[in-house]
Amino acid sequence: MQPVVVAGRVVSFWHEVEQATMASAGELGALLASLHRLVPPTAPELPVLEPFVRVREHLAAARAGLPSEDMAFLHTLHNALKAAYSDVEFSLPWGPIHGDPNRKNAVRGADGHAVLLDLERFSVGPREWDLVVPAVYHRLGWYSAAEYEQFTGTYGLDVREWSGFEVLASIRMFRMTAWLASRVPREPRLLEEARLRIDSLRHPELSRTWTPGA
Repeated sequence: MQPVVVAGRVVSFWHEVEQATMASAGELGALLASLHRLVPPTAPELPVLEPFVRVREHLAAARAGLPSEDMAFLHTLHNALKAAYSDVEFSLPWGPIHGDPNRKNAVRGADGHAVLLDLERFSVGPREWDLVVPAVYHRLGWYSAAEYEQFTGTYGLDVREWSGFEVLASIRMFRMTAWLASRVPREPRLLEEARLRIDSLRHPELSRTWTPGA
């Protein structure tokens, strides 16, 4: 039974995933489906999702590397998205969510068993928050049509059909941009990619040719 308290500190134990490789989109869908069927524990109590967590810190860090007009746009967009999120009507019940199910956070071990990694954003919130990530990856070309179909097939739902999808997709893409922009002052090579992403947020009709893992 864990976690346990040792010398006044809470300790938990984890299994090592040996020879880990990236899980498939279909495996990610199955993992999220299993996770989303869980009931929130009463103790310890899970935190509630904060969709804009650390965004202000990212923007503050980006200030030294981006033109002022880009920073002004990002701050304006931040405020607009916060207002839009408050008006979203979710269709799925709230419950345990991963919070950041990007493609690097689902791996398959040597035993063929797929697991979720990086539980930093694990919380209670709308299940749509998790489902939007693969949909955004498909929008950006990071998942092929076949891969995204595998994801929706194993999960059992395509979040793009939900009325609030565009708001959450915009928030996800904004977060991805703000995080990348925060790295520009110490990694100037990322300036071109950051400005490309900002331009595509400013002009949604433009092609979204973002570089994954930039």
